[in-house]
Amino acid sequence: MGRVERWPKLLHGPIELSGCVVQGQVDQDLVVLAATLTAGKRAVGVEVVVNGREVDVIELHPVPEDALAVLRSGFEVTEAPLTPEEFRSQVEAALIAKADGDAWIREKVPDLLKLGRDPRPDLPERAAQLRRWLGLPDYDPLPRIPSDDPLPLVLPPPVPVTGLRLAVALSELDDAIWRRLEVRSDVTLAGLHRILSAAFDRDEGQYHRFETAYGGFSAGAQSCEGDRFDDEVTLGHVVSSPGHRLVYEAESWRHWIRVERLAGLPEAPSCLDGERAAPPPECEDERSYEMVLEALRDPDDEENEELLEELGGYGFDPEWFDKEVVDERLARLG
Repeated sequence: MGRVERWPKLLHGPIELSGCVVQGQVDQDLVVLAATLTAGKRAVGVEVVVNGREVDVIELHPVPEDALAVLRSGFEVTEAPLTPEEFRSQVEAALIAKADGDAWIREKVPDLLKLGRDPRPDLPERAAQLRRWLGLPDYDPLPRIPSDDPLPLVLPPPVPVTGLRLAVALSELDDAIWRRLEVRSDVTLAGLHRILSAAFDRDEGQYHRFETAYGGFSAGAQSCEGDRFDDEVTLGHVVSSPGHRLVYEAESWRHWIRVERLAGLPEAPSCLDGERAAPPPECEDERSYEMVLEALRDPDDEENEELLEELGGYGFDPEWFDKEVVDERLARLG
C-alpha cells in the first residue's frame, strides 16, 4: 500500500471524481470504495472501507492506483465499476450509518468512550472533509445503532431490468458458508427468499425478513410492525449497483447479501460458486451449529451421538457443497 498523506491542504478548487470502483471478497461483508479525486493538476486516490454498513477507514493515497490495491494482495477479489453518482450515494450511506452509530454511543453508553482510546480519532474530521469534496450535504445524526431498522422511505423506481450477481453468506461464522448467485433484478423479495431457501437447502415456509435501506420487508403472516410485504417490492427497488447490501434473516440465522456486479439477464436463477453446507435444519442458532461441529470430531462418543441425533448431525458434512445440486433445486422453482 502506498504512503498515506495528511489531509488538510491536499486539494483545492472544484473536485472531479473518476475511476470509481467497488471491491469485495466473496466471503466477507466488507467492501472498498475507491476513486480518483482531481483538483486542477493534483490527483489523489481515495479509499473508503465499509465494514457492514458503516465507514470504517478513509484514506488518501498520493498515487491514485494505490487506493485500489488494498484487497488485491493474496485475496479473491471481485471488482466492478461505479458511476460517480453511485460512488457518492454509497459513501454517503456508509457515512450516515457511522455517524448514527457514534451518536448512539455518545447518548446511550457514554462510558464506552472511556474504556479505550479511539483507534481512528481523526475519522470524523476526514468524513467531514470527504463530504465537502464529494459535494454531499451536511448530516445531523440520529442516535441509532447499525442493526436498528432504517426509517421507512419512499421506494425509488427500480433500475432497468438486468441480471445481478450476488454474494450471500451467513453472518458471524468462523468458516464462511456462502453462495454466489445470479438472479434477475425484477425478482420480488419473496421470490428471492425462495431462491435463497433453495441455495441453502431450507424450508421456504420458515420465518424470513429482509432489512434494507428502505425499511423491513417480510411475508404477510410473519410481518413485523412497520414492515412492508416482500411480494410487493423487487430486488431492483432496494439495491441497484455493485456494492449495495441488504440483510436477510431466516429463522434465527442472519445473512448479508451484496451485489458484486451487474450481469446479463439470466433466463433463470443460477448458482455460480459457494463453499460449505448450510447448518442442519435442527440447528436453530450459531451455538447449536458449533456443538454439531465439535461433536463431529468424535462422533462415536456416546454423548456426541445423542447430540448429533438431536441436532441433525448424522451424515452431515460441513465441507460439502455441490453447485450442480443447488442449480437443480433452483430449476425446480419454476
